[in-house]
Amino acid sequence: MSTAPSVRGPQAANDEASRWVVRASGQTLDAQAQAEFDAWYQADPSHAAAYDRLARVWRRMGEIDRGKLAARPARKRRTALALALLTATGIAWHTLRDFHPGADYASGAEVLRVALPDGSTAVLDAHSAIAVDFGPDKREVRLLAGQALFNAAPRVADGPAFTVATPDASATALGTRYTVAREPAGTRVTVYQHRVAVQCLACADGQSLILDPGQDATVSPAGILRGDAPKENAPGWSQGLLAFNNALLPDAAAQLARYTGKHIVVMGDAARRTRVSGTANIANPKRALDLLLAQTPVRITDLPGLLILR
Repeated sequence: MSTAPSVRGPQAANDEASRWVVRASGQTLDAQAQAEFDAWYQADPSHAAAYDRLARVWRRMGEIDRGKLAARPARKRRTALALALLTATGIAWHTLRDFHPGADYASGAEVLRVALPDGSTAVLDAHSAIAVDFGPDKREVRLLAGQALFNAAPRVADGPAFTVATPDASATALGTRYTVAREPAGTRVTVYQHRVAVQCLACADGQSLILDPGQDATVSPAGILRGDAPKENAPGWSQGLLAFNNALLPDAAAQLARYTGKHIVVMGDAARRTRVSGTANIANPKRALDLLLAQTPVRITDLPGLLILR
């Protein structure tokens, strides 16, 4: 007979408790599973406390009351099980998403500040990764995932320029502060100070241009598309802030979800139509949502690995 894995610490107890609540939702445990649960539940007082607390929350939500769940239409039962699956797999998903072979620096659900060998600095947004290649004739950073803000140290006489590269583009500092982001449409370069030379590495004709402060460009195999960017000293996320101006709640939640180890699910038409405005501190996404939603009827349910807005 297999036994339930031992877990340690409050977070681990919560994670394991959430899995047992999921398994108990709407079904009766077989003899072996019941024995495994009993062994886990009795192994440590923190296990029992975590399970009882989470079970009470789910009962209040009407999700693990067997009578109510059995009486619901199949579509609602599937919704409940889908939410349970999100809860149980959230931590594993974030771990896999943030695994980048070859990375010298990688962030999880936080902003990471890095001092580079030449005195330059990089600020990695959540879920971002870089690899560095520095030497007498080279100062290159490869952006492997996400986005980062770079403050390039001045180029010394006859020394190499500071360059950030992706498969789509290279962005060479001409004494500058700028961000490089990997996005579905290509690589986006945004300039905040001085100038940046951008070259399309994915283009057959090797297009290039110079960007000034307040300008950006998206680079893809289709070419370089120049645009305008807010004229500010640095992006808000690099200072721990996100600003929302009449944003739909699902869009705001998706941005804030980058800075928490939890999935954020917006449920119901009313919640999905809700708009929010304000400045949020990304260091505490749950608190940020509390403030953004304070004047709305939307409420937050906080579960291990999951925030539900409805």
